[in-house]
Amino acid sequence: MEYQALYRKYRPQTFADVVGQDHVTKTLAREIADSKVAHAYLFAGPRGTGKTTTARILAKSLNCVNRLPTGEPCNECDSCKAIVVGSSFDVTELDAASHNSVDDIRDIKVSVTTVASVGGAKRVFILDEAHMLSKAAGNALLKTLEEPPEHVHFVLATTEPYKLLDTIRSRSQRFDFHPVALDQLVDHLAGIAELEGYTASREALALVARHARGSVRDSLSLLEQVAALGEGTVDAAGVNRALGLADRDVYLGLSNAMAGNDPRIALELVSGLAAEGVDLRRFVAEAIGFFRGVFLAHYAPDLDEVADEADDILDDWKSVAELLPPAQVIRAIDVLSEGLIRLREGREERLMTELTLLKLTRPEVASDVASVATRITALEQRVSAIARQSKEAPSSATPPAGQPHKAESAQPETKQPTEVVPDPPQKPADAPSPAREVDQSPAAESVTPSPGTVTLDALQQIWPALVARVREELGSRRQALFREATPGRVEGTTVFLEVPSHLTFHLEQLTADPQVGVAVAARAGELLHADVSVQFEAAGTPQRDPEPEIFDKDQLVEADTTPDDPVSLVADILGGEVIDES
Repeated sequence: MEYQALYRKYRPQTFADVVGQDHVTKTLAREIADSKVAHAYLFAGPRGTGKTTTARILAKSLNCVNRLPTGEPCNECDSCKAIVVGSSFDVTELDAASHNSVDDIRDIKVSVTTVASVGGAKRVFILDEAHMLSKAAGNALLKTLEEPPEHVHFVLATTEPYKLLDTIRSRSQRFDFHPVALDQLVDHLAGIAELEGYTASREALALVARHARGSVRDSLSLLEQVAALGEGTVDAAGVNRALGLADRDVYLGLSNAMAGNDPRIALELVSGLAAEGVDLRRFVAEAIGFFRGVFLAHYAPDLDEVADEADDILDDWKSVAELLPPAQVIRAIDVLSEGLIRLREGREERLMTELTLLKLTRPEVASDVASVATRITALEQRVSAIARQSKEAPSSATPPAGQPHKAESAQPETKQPTEVVPDPPQKPADAPSPAREVDQSPAAESVTPSPGTVTLDALQQIWPALVARVREELGSRRQALFREATPGRVEGTTVFLEVPSHLTFHLEQLTADPQVGVAVAARAGELLHADVSVQFEAAGTPQRDPEPEIFDKDQLVEADTTPDDPVSLVADILGGEVIDES
């Protein structure tokens, strides 16, 4: 017998066999059992989720002479067998991509008028990729679709239902097919692997299902490919090799490199991936998905209900969430997204990937606000750690009663803060460590003007740190408005922040919301060591004019009231000479 692909060999033949679409199959089976079948159906959903298969099962059930009470076809009668092999005269399948003209629709209208091959049978027209119909062809189908003969039923299948005419959608009973859940798809693949005699691990099947993104057909095609590559063995390494994917440990290693600010590890990761033939563009895309999961782990206590992933993947997300703060995770998603855009533009893949990971592991090489915020967060954490160590040092240095005091053991503990965070004016003699580079970044330098004085230069120097501090306090909506403001001028202890003149909505919202000004003023006061107030104004607002000078009336000189001679005035201005021609 000729070999068949797995997705054809194991195509469902009953409603119960369709994977993950119970909301569709149970409804259709009930309608058939109750003889309440609609004249037209619209099946919409992603590829490989069972739209055409369900349409064929519907046609079989409508024409089955031994139909079960539940609405399922028997798959034993001549009609069912003919529909399975595609030789039935009562079921017509058309591809709208190649039959999208008015003439093709005219042929369908002629076929609709013919009777079924057997008395009492139903004629079913299955139109795949229905969104490919031209506008004229769709309009030509409307009348037939709305009022077909009683023995005729239409099934329109499409992946893009929004491209269909509204008049067609309104004449059809719509069913939406959803991507199959990960657990259901893994169970389905495990059953087929057992029938085929494959040696498959559940981890490998989960990788296959995750890459298929809910498509049963894609998952079976990939399973077949990996099994052929591994000679009947389906494991995680084989799936990664077939797809050009990186192992799970790579993303954990990247997270550790980010936590330790170690670019060497990140660059070694890229080198190893390139040597293994991993698709670097796909690696960056998968890394975005990984850090999205870490982001969810920070803010979703019931992570297993939010994300449809295996337990080991969820554990990886949770472990990295304990390692990296939320700000660093969000920045990683932004940096990786920018890198993916450059990779899709066709730039040199390895170089772009290396630069992207370098920005992740060394925030000081980037000057954006998110990078500055990451450096400030790291600095605050280091200062807190040093403060805790300094509080614990005296108690640890004091020996219990009756034991000699060990000065040499307590001395390194008391000197450690001096080595980690040197005084700003001093420059260490040895090569600076990554931690020192973070401490010496411009954003980490504190501006300490004398109390009560505020200058525009001081405000501009602390501006990146101010923006980073108020980000979470303001919230996403207020932050989106506030980030359009920039330092404008300072009058006494009042700070005027300018908003571009064309952003009138932003200025109105910032002015009307007192919480923004209060939060910004509080944080700015902490950084400037002064009590300040904040006001927002449009860019280009003229400063207040000085008071007009008041003159003494005794100093005024009375103007000459003698009228000017117009002839003499014109002669003086034009440099001419008056000639009397009388």
